[in-house]
Amino acid sequence: MSRAIFFLGASLGLALAVLIIWNQMEAIHYYFNGAKYEPFNGLRCPLMIAPTEKGIATAAFNNPTNRDIKFFYRVEISGTVSARQIEDQIAVAPHQTKSVQLSVDINDVDLGFFIFVKVNILPNSLHRAEQAVCGIMVTNILALAGNHIPPAALSLSFLGMAIGLALGQQTSTKEDRNTARVTQALGILVLLTLLAAALGWWLAGIALSAVTLLLLLISARFAFP
Repeated sequence: MSRAIFFLGASLGLALAVLIIWNQMEAIHYYFNGAKYEPFNGLRCPLMIAPTEKGIATAAFNNPTNRDIKFFYRVEISGTVSARQIEDQIAVAPHQTKSVQLSVDINDVDLGFFIFVKVNILPNSLHRAEQAVCGIMVTNILALAGNHIPPAALSLSFLGMAIGLALGQQTSTKEDRNTARVTQALGILVLLTLLAAALGWWLAGIALSAVTLLLLLISARFAFP
């Protein structure tokens, strides 16, 4: 029983990390044109939305200097028929941050069930051209709101792994102790994969996902003979 609970939690955590990485990889591929830009770290998008929802992507413009900065930006949002483009500017006082909210919905879907957003910051005398992209998955899971699913999955993942490990500690045979060490290593790998995905370390996240999936399959084979 403890093994089943642990592996369910680990599988949920891995699935969430893979979803984060998948969204971003699809967005990078969707907008790739061979040009290189400085990263714009102010774009935040929901991981997923339901088909009936409106999602909000936020672009936060930070001015760390002692001068007023006027940011000129261009936004591209994917679409079923055609992409939307928004060009505007925003003035930000010294040491302040201002945000722009971008609404997306089912009409912005492309490639089946993705919404993609790209923000380009045009260069000026204070900074180079910057760019950020993100992907949002449109899915219907138990009629839940999209913003409820990732925190629920993360909570269930942590809870499942913690309960599974705690119950497993009650066994005392050598075989069970060896299995416990493997499950502990697997739990650490799941956490590292989630961390890499959350921080945008895509190559590390992909590598960790592959290793975690392999260890998960191997562990499950021995745990459930």
